[in-house]
Amino acid sequence: MWTLIRYEMRKTMQIKMISVSLIAIFEFLLLFGSTSGNIAVMGLAGVFLFFFSFVAFLLFGLSGMASLSKDLSTNQGYMLFMLPKPSYTFLLAKILESLLSTFCLGLLLYFLFLFDIFFFSVDVASFMDVFKMVWGLTMESRLGDFIHFMISIALIYAGFWLYMSCLAVLCVTVQASFFRGKILAFLISIIVFLFLAVNIVEWCATFSEKIVDLVSLDSQMNSPLQILFLTLVSLLCFGLSAYILEKKRNY
Repeated sequence: MWTLIRYEMRKTMQIKMISVSLIAIFEFLLLFGSTSGNIAVMGLAGVFLFFFSFVAFLLFGLSGMASLSKDLSTNQGYMLFMLPKPSYTFLLAKILESLLSTFCLGLLLYFLFLFDIFFFSVDVASFMDVFKMVWGLTMESRLGDFIHFMISIALIYAGFWLYMSCLAVLCVTVQASFFRGKILAFLISIIVFLFLAVNIVEWCATFSEKIVDLVSLDSQMNSPLQILFLTLVSLLCFGLSAYILEKKRNY
């Protein structure tokens, strides 16, 4: 599995290096504008850095979709699936690689913005006051609760990204299996993915609210139900993708 993950990393390394390089360029221009007193350069670099930080996550996801589409649409990429391994291992490697790459990008941006906060002395006194207040509340309600809260947030984001990855894999697998080699079909699959990604979350939220009201459950059960439904949708998408791919390999 680790060999497949490294292979997936190499295939999408170019877009990742371009994204990280652009982030480094914008950060350099931001620091240069600050030290040289050039407000215009500093302002533009800050805006582009903030904007591209979100775009980079989108590019990481789209690069994974494009890589899978190429693997399923070209003879050279499809040779990978001739290896004596189940189809789900290749799809799982792509999903895990996407999750790992996104996690590394998130860590990079987190430490970068943390550095910028202290470098530019963005009202450090007020920042420390807020930090002390949050830390005081944390200690009052026990540190274990705070750690549990942070782990829960991390698991929610990881679960949501896995849901997005499984849905993207299904859309691309259907596109590449039945509309092989058609660029327009790939673009349509991206649009369908974005449409479903938003609406399925909304449908799950609405459905969970109805179940909570129908069964008279505590309102705090709403979020766990949404996570449960998204997990089931993720497993369904992954299972369908593996089934379609396995049938195509056997054919």
